[in-house]
Amino acid sequence: MTSITFRDGGKSHSSYGSHSSLGSFADKIVRAYRRWQTERQIESMPMDVRKDIGWPSADENRRTTAR
Repeated sequence: MTSITFRDGGKSHSSYGSHSSLGSFADKIVRAYRRWQTERQIESMPMDVRKDIGWPSADENRRTTAR
């Protein structure tokens, strides 16, 4: 059974003080990690469920060629 947790993607309210660029960089890392986790959870779902929610197919065996 797969469970998905919603994570609030809003801005966090913390005081980085004079280290605003460091805080911004840390926020980007956190957002990237959360996105990676979400994608990993969705990719672990059965193909039928991903299709139902509109997740793009990751089928690399299927190649299309221009004619």
